[in-house]
Amino acid sequence: MEQAPMPFAVTRGSDHKLVYANASFCGLAGLASGDALGRPIAEAFAAGEASALSAILDRAYGGRIALRDERIDWGDAKATNLRCTAWPIIDAFGRSEALGIELREAGPSDAAFDLQRQVAEQMLFGALRERGLAEDAESARRRAVFLAEAGRVLAQSVDQASTLVALTKLALPALGNWCIVDIIADGGAINRLPIVHPDPEKQTLALQLAAGWTPEPNDPFGAPQVLRDRRTIAITENIEATLAAAAHNPENLNILRQLGVESLLTVPLVVRGTLLGAVTYIGTEHGRILSAADIQLAEDLAARGALALDNAQAYESALVLREKAEIANRAKTAFLGAMSHELRTPLNAIGGYVDLLDMGLRGPVTEEQHADLARVRSNQEYLLVLITEILNFVQVGSGRASFEATDVNVHDAFIRAVELIEPLIKQRGLEWDGIRCDSSIAARADPEKITQILVNVLANAIKFTPGGGHIAADCEIRGDTVFLGVTDTGIGIPPDKFEMIFEPFVQLKDGLTDRGTGVGLGLAISRHLARDR
Repeated sequence: MEQAPMPFAVTRGSDHKLVYANASFCGLAGLASGDALGRPIAEAFAAGEASALSAILDRAYGGRIALRDERIDWGDAKATNLRCTAWPIIDAFGRSEALGIELREAGPSDAAFDLQRQVAEQMLFGALRERGLAEDAESARRRAVFLAEAGRVLAQSVDQASTLVALTKLALPALGNWCIVDIIADGGAINRLPIVHPDPEKQTLALQLAAGWTPEPNDPFGAPQVLRDRRTIAITENIEATLAAAAHNPENLNILRQLGVESLLTVPLVVRGTLLGAVTYIGTEHGRILSAADIQLAEDLAARGALALDNAQAYESALVLREKAEIANRAKTAFLGAMSHELRTPLNAIGGYVDLLDMGLRGPVTEEQHADLARVRSNQEYLLVLITEILNFVQVGSGRASFEATDVNVHDAFIRAVELIEPLIKQRGLEWDGIRCDSSIAARADPEKITQILVNVLANAIKFTPGGGHIAADCEIRGDTVFLGVTDTGIGIPPDKFEMIFEPFVQLKDGLTDRGTGVGLGLAISRHLARDR
């Protein structure tokens, strides 16, 4: 195209900024090569010439129609009888975004020249298509990199405060470097976040604006707009009127003008169908038309921001709920501890008076009365066992239990536990199959805590094994860990209850809660002790 004899050029946008001109065009228009690039093409010509050319370009661009061989009067100082052909280049929204321009002198029809002209036109459009494809590919790559980085920054914000700060720093690279963020609170109230502007001078203005600028229901952009219509809205025309409608007073309007607002693109912050707010990206380039790629990038960025905000809100809610649960658990533990201590005193007194009565110190006692006193003593001892279990749970769960680790012979630890629990085995009519454990195996642990764990587990096996059943113990070494086990022929535990049985105050029997014996703390205490050391 550079060597083609026909003068060709390409302009972009409604102000027809020159982005390409071949040598022939520059020669005909009297332009030094490259000097006019990036400026409206009309600036390269005198007023009359610029007006004549601009009128043709405006018609082609605004009407989205190709104009061929339109006559131009360049004035007496230049060649006359020139013709201009302009082809609009249409974007995905059906809007003009650029023009291909050809200038030529009118003359008799020449078949060879016309063929050369057609070839040059095809070359021009081919070059524009190739350049467009290359620009699209590069833009797609830049968008992907930009979104990946933005997603990384937003993902680093786990609390709501830092997420909101990250949201205020969202900006589209093609539009501008700042935005307006509105958050919709419970009940529909709108909270406009302070603006973050990278220019220190304008940041001072932004702080002044934030002090007296709040959104109102009829605002034409931001959260008020998305509350009325949950969709993306782009405002590129009548910006002054839009700002005046949203500023609410002259001081705010003056600041918005100084901040440099040329276009507005409001995108809702939506996640899982819930509207969290809106982000309005500010365009700072006058006359820029927002492309489909600009809008898609804005929506993708807003989607990441909405997800980050939702995650932060969920995280903070979880922290609040956890804190409430911990407070309730501490209160429950404190209550259990206090009540258990209070109950032990009268129960001990009951046991003492039962012994006095049973010994006959208060007078003769019949055999029937001895039997009744034995029943009272049995229930008193049972209640003490339950209360002791609760106190052990409170002590372990509150972290007040102390551990003194030493070398423990595992076989001997089993023997000590079985000696304590053996009367219950005989009472229930169970068969003890012994301990399958190498007597040389030792482990580092607290002897008392191991005994407590084994007694609890053995008691659990005894409790849920019918008469005539079998109970056994074993141990083995796996790597640097010693595993202790108790097996029985009882009712078993359904796989879906494996976790539940270690929860406090839970007992299972054939899938149903059984409150007949104990309070369901033995396994919970054992797990606490095993996990703590």
